[in-house]
Amino acid sequence: MKKNFLFIIVLLIAQNIFSQTGGRRFFNKSFYVNNVTLLELTDDLGQSLNTNNIYKVQLVVTGTGTKTGAEYLVWNDVTTASWQIRAVTLSGNSSNHPLLIVENNIVKVYTKHTSKYTVFAFIEEIISNEDDVQPSIFGAAYHWQRDGTFLFYGGNVGIGTTVPTANKLDVKGTIHSQEVKVDMDNWSDFVFKKEYNLPTLKEVEKHIAEKGHLENIPSEEEVLKDGINLGEMNSKLLQKIEELTLYAIEQQKNSEKLIKIIEEQNKRLEVLESAK
Repeated sequence: MKKNFLFIIVLLIAQNIFSQTGGRRFFNKSFYVNNVTLLELTDDLGQSLNTNNIYKVQLVVTGTGTKTGAEYLVWNDVTTASWQIRAVTLSGNSSNHPLLIVENNIVKVYTKHTSKYTVFAFIEEIISNEDDVQPSIFGAAYHWQRDGTFLFYGGNVGIGTTVPTANKLDVKGTIHSQEVKVDMDNWSDFVFKKEYNLPTLKEVEKHIAEKGHLENIPSEEEVLKDGINLGEMNSKLLQKIEELTLYAIEQQKNSEKLIKIIEEQNKRLEVLESAK
């Protein structure tokens, strides 16, 4: 009994010295959890996580017949005084996969399964002695994240350029793809609505003469300077195609009227000729 007591005292002293000098330490724990029973992620002594440190947490569930595992970064944001978690890698985020969550500003271990499973946690604690520490010290692992077969990133990416702009993806070069899908907020079928004010061909001619391009279509100068938005430009081009379709339909109607008038005049001429 005395030996165990002395061992605990030595361990506490060693831990206190270690936390004062900084560095890294490793420990592992197990949690028996499910979708209802969520347990706090604590250190090896059962104490709450240190707000001055960063934790790299690897979770695994065995004996389930499925490949489960996860890796998280855990740290405390001094500005909001709240715990933050970032999933670096998830093999899945449903059923019996081990997960972390922040609930009532407490980091907890759980699964989404109704049955309880033992989740093993392998934890690396980075002793920083800084209350505003951020997990960027992990480099790329802090930025790129994987959820099952999906790889994602929260910032802006530059390919062929080291200075990406405000766009989520900047590519300096050619993009080769079998298909490109663009999400749209609206489309150009409003041209076919009765209340749409279709400009006359005279108005179109006047705009071209004055501006040198079609109305609502960017000029050459604008395109060379700013490029084009693919989805927006397709919508504008469709608008012009639909307007041309309406012009063609109107021309067809006018042609049919003219043909009818000509046919009626020809009949009258035939009657007059036969009366001679």
